[in-house]
Amino acid sequence: MTPAERKAAQRRRDRLAGWTEVTVRIDANQAEAVRTYAASLPPPAPPTDPAQLSLLDQLDAMLSGDMSRGGGGEGAAQGSLF
Repeated sequence: MTPAERKAAQRRRDRLAGWTEVTVRIDANQAEAVRTYAASLPPPAPPTDPAQLSLLDQLDAMLSGDMSRGGGGEGAAQGSLF
């Protein structure tokens, strides 16, 4: 893998995690103020996968015995998860 490919892969991973890389050109006298501001920013919120949220609903339905909320279907009548 070339250095450019590694950097592109890192940027993809960072983007999925909610991060982006920013390059700015500023007066050298302001560099420390910009670094301090950037360090004070909160981290991005963790990403959520919409499919994971519906999976949780399906598991709740299966555990409660309510198969009409998406827990039904082929293989649902096989019994308990445990």
